[in-house]
Amino acid sequence: SRGRGRGGRGEEGGVAGGAMGVGGAWWLAPPRPYFTTTTPTNFTVISGQTAYLPCRVHMLGERSVTWMRGRDLHILTVGDLTYSADDRFQVLHTPETDDWTLQVLFTRPWDTGTYKCQVNSHPKIFRDVHLSVMDKHQLDHHMYRVPPSDPDQGEYGTRILGSASRYLQVGSSLVLECVVTHTSYPPPALLWYHYNTRLDYDSPRGGIAIMVEKTAEQTTSRLLLSAVSLQDSGNYTCVPLKAPPASVSVHVTTDERQAAVQLGGFSAAHTHHSQLPRPPIVLLAVVWAALSLS
Repeated sequence: SRGRGRGGRGEEGGVAGGAMGVGGAWWLAPPRPYFTTTTPTNFTVISGQTAYLPCRVHMLGERSVTWMRGRDLHILTVGDLTYSADDRFQVLHTPETDDWTLQVLFTRPWDTGTYKCQVNSHPKIFRDVHLSVMDKHQLDHHMYRVPPSDPDQGEYGTRILGSASRYLQVGSSLVLECVVTHTSYPPPALLWYHYNTRLDYDSPRGGIAIMVEKTAEQTTSRLLLSAVSLQDSGNYTCVPLKAPPASVSVHVTTDERQAAVQLGGFSAAHTHHSQLPRPPIVLLAVVWAALSLS
């Protein structure tokens, strides 16, 4: 009797079946690797910050993942090893996971460009991730007030996800996520303030990370503060250039039970141009932007 086998195709072309061999025998072909399409592919950071470019590969098997710089196809990493003389580049990978994240330390404006995550399958497959690095020096040396809304640029909406008040225990991490929706053009930059002090990677406090993602409909900025102390309590404001700000109140406490309580409700800091109260003058006086982006 002739043997029977059943084959199927996994997501994004991952082959789970086989092919007929000599004499009617069946053999299983190795599954084809494929990329997860849900991970973002566009990232924006300010020069000096660390960029994390994700690449998630399923069904990798014994194949390897290579990161290359798009403009010159210079190989940066192969597997877990860095092949570039520039040691700012390294891959972050934990065994038994599908993530191969390219880490770029101390980013510079000339790091802007496309990076390719490639798998040495047959045929080879690759996924492009785009990185934009804003020049911090340009942001630092060009000040201006937030201009009035431009009807030609459409409405903006700004909100910080979660409740309007946050309670954290000393030593834990604070993560704030600010989302700006836009109908036409994204804001050129999103800045974070603790009261009237701007937060950045080189702020005296230290332990600060900021990541920005952009899509056609919204721009998202994530602020991370590690090992919070009582001095980190207070008002935090997300200030998108050319868009309304949004704020939350953070309370750092030594009481573990109180820190476990989060006030209910989605973001109360959701504003539009038509509803925006006039921002404090001190905030307006310290908003920065590159002239090339204005």
